Amino acid sequence: MSIKSLLLGFLLMPIFSFTQQLYLNNNLASENLLDSSYILKYHKKIDTHRIKIEINHVTGIASFYSTNLDSTLTATGEVFLNRKYTAASNIYKLNSIVRVTNLRNGRSVLVRINDRMHANMLRKGRIIDLSQAASKRIKIKSIGLERVVVDGIGYSKTNPKRP
Repeated sequence: MSIKSLLLGFLLMPIFSFTQQLYLNNNLASENLLDSSYILKYHKKIDTHRIKIEINHVTGIASFYSTNLDSTLTATGEVFLNRKYTAASNIYKLNSIVRVTNLRNGRSVLVRINDRMHANMLRKGRIIDLSQAASKRIKIKSIGLERVVVDGIGYSKTNPKRP
């Protein structure tokens, strides 16, 4: 019995090492989704009392887009629609997929960064501007501001689907 298990172990070892290598290469720590050029450009405007930045993990305040901004162009050149799961941020690279978690109720949503915010929003502690659909999903208060955690997930040219 032990010879069979030893032989089976030798046969399966390359498969395990291959899957382990795949996992290590796709780890969030190996790919930085933060936009370091924007962070350096606006580092004097970042309110360090309200915004905490770690690699692919940012804590701060989220707001949501006005309904007046529907059909305007975003930084990626596409038309903005409030019904899609998109967001604006100066901290993450464009076309990054991020998970936004509401710290008040624990609800989260995946959005794609397709626009940039005004630089003065960093001075107010805001790190992300969500579409109306995304803000409703995590139940942001009617005043439009909520403390959130934003985690970088990956890149995509398409928006996350509605769950």
